[in-house]
Amino acid sequence: MRLSLGGRATRAGSVPAARVRVATPGRRGPYEVAPSTRHTVRMPRLIRPLSMLASLGLVLVAVPPALASAPSTDAPAVESPPTTSTPSPRAAGLVVTYEDGSRPIAAVARRADAVAGVETSPAAATPVTENVEALAFDEPTTLAKARAAAADVAALPGVASVEPDVLVTPAAPNDQLWAQQWGIHGTYGSQTHTVWPVTTGRVVVGVVDTGSTSHADLNAGTVAGFDFIANSWTARDGHGRDSNPSDAGDWQAAGQCGPGTRAANSTWHGTHVAGIIGARSNTIGVVGNAPGVRIQHLRALGLCGGAGSDIAAAIVWGSGGSVPGVPRNRTPAKILNLSLSGALNYCPGLVQSAISGARARGTTVVVAAGNDNRDARGYMPANCPGVVTVAATGKAGQRAGGFTATGTWSPYTNYGPAVDLATAGGDAGDSILSTWNTGTSVPSVAGYGRMAGTSMATPAVAAAAALLASHGAYSPATIEAALRWAVKPFPAIANGRPNCTRALCGTGILDVSRLSLARTGPVMSGTARLGATLSTTRGTWTSSPTSYSYRWLRSGRPIAGATGPTYRVSIADGGALIQAQVAGRKGATSPAMWRSTAGQRVPKIASTVRLRVKPKATTYGRKGAKLVATVRVAAGSVSGKVVFRDGKKRIKSVKVKHGKAVLKLKSTKLKRGKHKITAVFVPRYSAYSRATSRPKSLRVR
Repeated sequence: MRLSLGGRATRAGSVPAARVRVATPGRRGPYEVAPSTRHTVRMPRLIRPLSMLASLGLVLVAVPPALASAPSTDAPAVESPPTTSTPSPRAAGLVVTYEDGSRPIAAVARRADAVAGVETSPAAATPVTENVEALAFDEPTTLAKARAAAADVAALPGVASVEPDVLVTPAAPNDQLWAQQWGIHGTYGSQTHTVWPVTTGRVVVGVVDTGSTSHADLNAGTVAGFDFIANSWTARDGHGRDSNPSDAGDWQAAGQCGPGTRAANSTWHGTHVAGIIGARSNTIGVVGNAPGVRIQHLRALGLCGGAGSDIAAAIVWGSGGSVPGVPRNRTPAKILNLSLSGALNYCPGLVQSAISGARARGTTVVVAAGNDNRDARGYMPANCPGVVTVAATGKAGQRAGGFTATGTWSPYTNYGPAVDLATAGGDAGDSILSTWNTGTSVPSVAGYGRMAGTSMATPAVAAAAALLASHGAYSPATIEAALRWAVKPFPAIANGRPNCTRALCGTGILDVSRLSLARTGPVMSGTARLGATLSTTRGTWTSSPTSYSYRWLRSGRPIAGATGPTYRVSIADGGALIQAQVAGRKGATSPAMWRSTAGQRVPKIASTVRLRVKPKATTYGRKGAKLVATVRVAAGSVSGKVVFRDGKKRIKSVKVKHGKAVLKLKSTKLKRGKHKITAVFVPRYSAYSRATSRPKSLRVR
């Protein structure tokens, strides 16, 4: 079975009337219907963007050595730069400078509350310098309110000066084609740029695709990948698997990929997908949805598509698993993007095993729904459990599509219960601009081009997942839940084109701005010792949370019942690392994107052990001895055992009862001579410290 790419090229006003299909008669695929039956599944070659460059009017912009110009005039219509008013400045709190030796922080907090109308607390103060603290508001407020609060607070005794702590955000990207990237900042774009003040991404994203080409928008953010195409004919680089994931081109001659298949130029599909994920913001070309991530190319698609076995190997290795004969992946991906699809109504066991293994290793797998306007349950890996399946929408938020040869509009995106959510994949005339290569067969000059398909929607969601993975150590299940929740409703437009619904396109259209993510993490105050009370600030958050959730952790595990902004240290915390976690919530159903405070380790509860030896001298074979160890602990009850030793030699361990451990030695237990006896208390619970008694002498005659 071979899988095909999940995007298609478009020109203004039309899409190809016929889809190129991939089938290889006489070639055995990695899956068979029955042991004796040769089975080749006919997969739609869902994109062939460069194969009909002249007829499709595909936009390509060469950029040696920098962006030369905007797209040519035969380009599809693109979005004009958004016209928005300059946002009013807001303040996160106050910056308070105190006079030497003065800290009237409680009075400052009360006065700020009264004037600004927002909640603060002394615990929300963060030191800046020796006499300067930043007092955080519960949520950002207008600059006018903050100035009023600053003026009032400045009059308090002990306060030298006050000014608003003004919020700043990165300037809009100055990449030359940013205005045309409606898939990010348009009305129904992903809105991933709203998270960039928090993170632009820092994790590795694996792109299981056609491989890489050199591009100024990608090279700086690319880590070592691998070529998993085992068949040298498909790989077209003269050999099988190797450490060079370069795209050798997937052009094809007429009939080469099955009867009736047309000639087609190379797609550079992996380059286009990689740019949607992580093109750098560097003043040229485009910028990706997560411009700070690192891209790892996992080449599995070549001439006529890709084998399921190669794709499974790429998933395993990309997520940090072991593939025989392949060196260890030193930079495993936290997110895997699979912009590929094959018509198969079940998920093959090999692929499912690879996906399950990736999830177990902490990797989120994002896949395309497919481009045949059919139920995605009939396509793999869209129908595989454990993946995030993505449908495509157009610029207006409807099901993405284009005009057929007869002039009627038809959606292309697959649909149905297998789909988790949708995002911009592009329509005919409003496709997705990204990195590309201008070569028609082998790589040539780097450039920019347009494609439309679920292949283009999938990397936008993968990039959003990467932003979340860069924000905190979240599990794949948490990231998937957050993606399904971070959506805007589908629009209902009466224009004769099909709308998306929850039944067709998942929970909604990706809108990362709906998530509350921490701009600054919470800060814990207090000293972690038995009986002390610790407290945490909320930190500052995007998207104005409506409520906050708290939980306290003991050595990384939630403490039952500890769900408030304060926590009293208990006996069970001895020796443990205590942390607070806070999540800004946008309603009861919003996912909790926790951020942790720096931890404090609680000292272990002290213990002592005192040893008595009766008598201090005895006679071998005639009289024994009695060892009595008395154990005391600073808090709680004694539980554990005492190990009696003769020098370094272990004599016996005895359970502690009522604070004592008693061992009666027979007259022949110890040899004649002088012995140094010690008692070591080994507590049952790790919260208590071990203790060793002073050595006692026992002489045996």
